[in-house]
Amino acid sequence: MSAFNEFKYILDESFRMLRRRKASNIISVIIMGFSLLVLLIFILVTLNISMVIDNAREEMRVYVYLENGLDQDVIERVRTGLYNFDSVRGVVFVPREEALERFRERLGEGSALVDDLETNPLPNSFEIRMKRAYSTGEEMGRIAGKIGDWDGVEDVRYGKDWVERGEKIVLGFYMTDFTLGIIVFLSIVFVISNTVRLSILSGRKSIEILKLVGATNRYIQVPFIFEGAFQGVISAVLAVILLWVSYKVGSRYLPGITFFRLDGIAGFVALCAVLGAAGSYIAIRKYLKR
Repeated sequence: MSAFNEFKYILDESFRMLRRRKASNIISVIIMGFSLLVLLIFILVTLNISMVIDNAREEMRVYVYLENGLDQDVIERVRTGLYNFDSVRGVVFVPREEALERFRERLGEGSALVDDLETNPLPNSFEIRMKRAYSTGEEMGRIAGKIGDWDGVEDVRYGKDWVERGEKIVLGFYMTDFTLGIIVFLSIVFVISNTVRLSILSGRKSIEILKLVGATNRYIQVPFIFEGAFQGVISAVLAVILLWVSYKVGSRYLPGITFFRLDGIAGFVALCAVLGAAGSYIAIRKYLKR
């Protein structure tokens, strides 16, 4: 038999198996689909929390407070020096008048207290915005230590205690999330492998007949592998659709949450196809060795 005829036979046999076992395939797809939905929900929640963390890092600032009465040349010298740090994304000069106005807005109803001041007690300052990769307490502490020794600089602050505490919380979140992710993923693999195994057991009569007529192991294996990959794809698509519906409902109450990109969805579907095919291969291989 030519390679083309062999491929055509295997493909036809695969589709015949799918049609013959509609009920078991539907049940397998539903079980796998809801299992994968749990995994997708976990990944989506992790993705959105990670985005919140990244956005919070972008809002982290280092504040450089200048001495009063500095010449413009000294101020510009400090500005130029700040841009020499590779970790600095941008520098914004905040005049003392603007700083007082910001303070007034933050006080809200208590802004009348500012009106009672005879002089502006706030200094001119620079607001340093860090690059995302360098938005760490270690890097901000490093540049704050260097800037603090410059002429014309009175003080440098970056909320050290809050930054360090936040980094510990973020580290704890990622460690917990990674552990739970491994548990969820292994659970999903376990469910998929057992579902595929049950699907193969339902077709054991076909396997026995093929073995009796002298079919090779490859002839027997490939249709089941194809069936497993097909179940993986359909289950993944079902899980994505269910998640999309949940996302559209949830976004009404949680505006700003994001969904997976198309390349991420395509990668997930491909992964599920591989998992389904691998599960079928392992199960049918064990069965043929009996």
